[in-house]
Amino acid sequence: MSADTPRKRNVLILEDEPFIAIMLEEELQALGLHVIGPVNNLKSAVQLAEMPDLDGALLDLNINGAYATEVADKLRLRGIPYIFVTGYEPPAGLRHRDVPVLRKPFDEIQLRTALLELWGD
Repeated sequence: MSADTPRKRNVLILEDEPFIAIMLEEELQALGLHVIGPVNNLKSAVQLAEMPDLDGALLDLNINGAYATEVADKLRLRGIPYIFVTGYEPPAGLRHRDVPVLRKPFDEIQLRTALLELWGD
């Protein structure tokens, strides 16, 4: 890779619904992004949130009945932007209420818009 070729952005996907995970992965790859995962459990996501060169994440808020706040905490500490992806209203007491939310179901335009806003592109 030459010095003037930008590297692909690395995006972690945490999603426990296989169809949505595959759709997100395909759409991000079509946008020229490198997908980390997708993973479907919090333990793997917490480990991957430590990866160097991680540029962002799409986190399903509710993973098998547990909230993805531990992953979000780790990303926030590292200054890595992320989006919650959910079909539910985030609970009132949830930390990270300032984080963008991509509501399921969403289309590819909404996903692209959310990613542009994530990085300010």
